[in-house]
Amino acid sequence: MIKHIKPKDLAEIKKIDLLTYLSNYQPDRLKKISHDTYCIKDHQSLHISNGLWHWQSMGIGGRSALDFLMKVDNYSFLDAAEILLQKTKAKEPVYVAYSTKEENKKLHLPTPSSTNGKAICYLVERGIDEEIIQDCINNHVIYESKYINPNTKIIYTHVTFIGYDKQNHIPKYANIRSVENDFKGDVYGSDKRFCFSIQPHILSKELHIFESAIDTLSYATLLKMNGKDYRSIHLLSLGGVAIPRKDTTEDLKLPVALTQYLEDFPEIKSLVLHLDNDKAGRLSAKNIQKKLWHMDIKDCISRYGKDVNDELIVRLGKQIQSKNQQRMMKER
Repeated sequence: MIKHIKPKDLAEIKKIDLLTYLSNYQPDRLKKISHDTYCIKDHQSLHISNGLWHWQSMGIGGRSALDFLMKVDNYSFLDAAEILLQKTKAKEPVYVAYSTKEENKKLHLPTPSSTNGKAICYLVERGIDEEIIQDCINNHVIYESKYINPNTKIIYTHVTFIGYDKQNHIPKYANIRSVENDFKGDVYGSDKRFCFSIQPHILSKELHIFESAIDTLSYATLLKMNGKDYRSIHLLSLGGVAIPRKDTTEDLKLPVALTQYLEDFPEIKSLVLHLDNDKAGRLSAKNIQKKLWHMDIKDCISRYGKDVNDELIVRLGKQIQSKNQQRMMKER
């Protein structure tokens, strides 16, 4: 058994997803159950879809074959690494695209505006702290973009929120929100596994989860208002949650952004949910608690309004009202 693994070798074997591993090295274990979903014959509740695997009966999942060998086949880290190294040296794997549609999609980032002025004004109007906005701009996770309608030549301005692939640090996801109206949506080619996030500058075992980038920034602002360092914990936007067809969690899967983030940051041990106070948000919160039962999870519902941004706006209003009352008392 190897006693250690070179960083270069580790980086390479981490790239091997489970579908690729099984297709190349253990095809007899693989069983196709729909046009884009597989299971393995010895654990039929373990499904592989959209590049991820999820063992439903155990509430665990991931993307890489390395994680699978450790979490499902119960190998130690070094044993699992050695298996992958030996197999890849004997036969170079042929990577399997998780769908031909996704394989051909490339992220086309919106055209940047010449300044970020309108984007900053919009976010400040939503109650977001300007220093936090500037930090995000400097870290290239927020910028102002423009779209010119080819027919009318009208220019539309958006705030663009970027999500990165942690391993290669390249943009994989972009969500735009109009500064002029209610339009919002993911940019074509976005990979939902890599949604907008704010990562801590110190080691943290705590992840806070939100439905949108605006809610994520709102919570960062609330932390700053309370004298806390918003870069001391993980903050992740899920890019929205699924709307269930029934009033149950039966049809819901774990959000792919959450699954990917937990794989990228295995040190995370506790989750704090800040999902919307509506049907979709409440069922999604229950679904996460059910499927990740082995983790320490706290469900926080906004005290004011439907979401964290609503709570921030109310809190800011109360703060301004309190300051005005104090000023009037002094004047008396």
